[in-house]
Amino acid sequence: MLNGKIIVANTGDDTLTCIDFKKRGEVETIDLKELIKNNGETNFSLDSSFIGPYEMVSNGEGSIYCTNAYDNSVFKIDIENKKIIDVISVGSCPTCIRYFKHHLYIANSDSNSISIIDEERFSLIENIPVGEKPTDIEIDGDKMKIYVANNNGYSINIIDLMGKDNEVIKLNNNPIKMLLEGKHMYILFSVNNSTLGNSNISVMDLKTYEKHEIFDLKGIFNTMLKINGSELIFLTNIDNGYLYRIDIKKRNLLSKTHLTGMPNKLEWDGDNTLFITNISTNTLTLFDIHDNKIIDSIRVGHEPNGILIFN
Repeated sequence: MLNGKIIVANTGDDTLTCIDFKKRGEVETIDLKELIKNNGETNFSLDSSFIGPYEMVSNGEGSIYCTNAYDNSVFKIDIENKKIIDVISVGSCPTCIRYFKHHLYIANSDSNSISIIDEERFSLIENIPVGEKPTDIEIDGDKMKIYVANNNGYSINIIDLMGKDNEVIKLNNNPIKMLLEGKHMYILFSVNNSTLGNSNISVMDLKTYEKHEIFDLKGIFNTMLKINGSELIFLTNIDNGYLYRIDIKKRNLLSKTHLTGMPNKLEWDGDNTLFITNISTNTLTLFDIHDNKIIDSIRVGHEPNGILIFN
């Protein structure tokens, strides 16, 4: 059973770390190259000597899908039986992956495109061109639109899934992470008009696309997470190793917690715990939101990135 498990994609050593959340001492390493070697299928081949598992999604029915940044592919994995079911080639350096209505949406950071995969047939439907270095995807299921943050393109692409329109919003800075909330979108930006690393959080009206800066930050931030139903936003500063906690409504920095190293991806269990990968210490940090403190730090594989939580 996957319930209560956390899976971490370790880009640097081609492994997945499987952790039992309640019994945190129970940690299992899954070697993806060994799974391929033991598969016995002839259609599994690697385009490079490294796989680079980066980010994962689940279909809620036992299969997980993992983007492989070095192999330019997506794996379909039966994680309970530790078996790679299928593999498909996409664009160059696939990173962000989203699941919506039996389709997979993948950002190809080095080929400036979004790949769309039909889950049932596990086949590539199309590649849609976007701006330079797409790194984040958000999906508005009600309006059937995809938002793509182009991290080196000073832009966001808006793709209409019904009409396939591909609109571009030009921006003054490079978007890193987007969060949809009702009629608005929170955007984490890298500010490029100074020699120092600076960032800001802005809010965009999704009807008019008007954007307002609401919080300035010093340093390089690489992700952002908003707690549902509250005004709390968490960010990781890869520059100084801190986790930032912000009240976005009052525009106050509430606290900074030093995690050491280079804190990377953020996920929330929907209750009281944040999970944070750290690409320099090769750990997964567990952070208590209520008590605002570190609960635990668990050793994982080399260069951990994506986190998948099974509640």
